[in-house]
Amino acid sequence: MGALMVASFVTMLFLGLPTLTYFYAKQLGRNPKKWFLIGIILPGLATIILSFLPDLSLEENPKDQKEL
Repeated sequence: MGALMVASFVTMLFLGLPTLTYFYAKQLGRNPKKWFLIGIILPGLATIILSFLPDLSLEENPKDQKEL
């Protein structure tokens, strides 16, 4: 029973933290798939790195200005 709990915890960390990084990157206007892969390689650390990067979702899209 203890091995199952450890395996569940490791699986949750292996997929949970990169998934959190995925949604955080999407919210910041960055490529979520790329950040998911970075999150698998550097779990936890990728989310911290992402929090120091500028928010690209606040920048205006040039395509929107053409429609006006």
